[in-house]
Amino acid sequence: MARRINYLWRLAGTGIAFAVLFFGGGVLAVTVLAVLAWFPGHRRERAQLVIHRAFRAYLASIRALGLVHLRIDGRERLAAAHGRIIVANHPSLLDIVALMATIPNAQCIVKHELWNHRFLGALVRAAGYIRNDLDGDAMIAACKDALARGNCLIIFPEGTRSTPGQMPRFHRGFANLAILTGALVQPVVITCDPPTLIKGEPWWRIPPRAPLIRLTVCECLDSNIYSRYPYRGLAARKLTRFLEAFYVEHLAHG
Repeated sequence: MARRINYLWRLAGTGIAFAVLFFGGGVLAVTVLAVLAWFPGHRRERAQLVIHRAFRAYLASIRALGLVHLRIDGRERLAAAHGRIIVANHPSLLDIVALMATIPNAQCIVKHELWNHRFLGALVRAAGYIRNDLDGDAMIAACKDALARGNCLIIFPEGTRSTPGQMPRFHRGFANLAILTGALVQPVVITCDPPTLIKGEPWWRIPPRAPLIRLTVCECLDSNIYSRYPYRGLAARKLTRFLEAFYVEHLAHG
């Protein structure tokens, strides 16, 4: 009976949390961010800080309700991160929540659909996040500007959420960006046990117990070491394959 009550509690809580995640962004945009827009100064930075604190509060709430557990190994590396490219695998919808709640100066490259999203679009635009459908030169310029201002770019090289049981396959976009900007690459290995909010799964299919989301913040990688290769395409392939192998090894032993 106790297990059944716990399951029903987590199911109801997950539904509420899911609604807050998607509708809360719109509410935040037309309330807090709308008021802050009247003040002079760095609007994007203020919006990013508000989003960071909102995600921290959201994550603290769902942890307090017993919906998820969180463990971060190497948190101090993210706290000290400035102007880095944060690379992470993507097992769950909650990955971005955990990262945004941990990194105060986070910048994101978002799908163009999210830029025009009915509820989240205003939030994304206020924070000055970067659209993924910009042309190559505009994308690089926007990323260089964000990194120069000390922001950390969060990138999921898989391009979408992982399929459970399959090792990650990375696109080379992050590697080209790292080589062109010379930014440090900060790998973050994410696991979610048991899996929840995975690709193609409805929110109400919750696991039998509250999942543990674990972030392992690894040593930084200097992308400039790949500049020894004569062609950027070759350097990007080498960096991509290296990080793929890195993630395969860590996830296999995680």
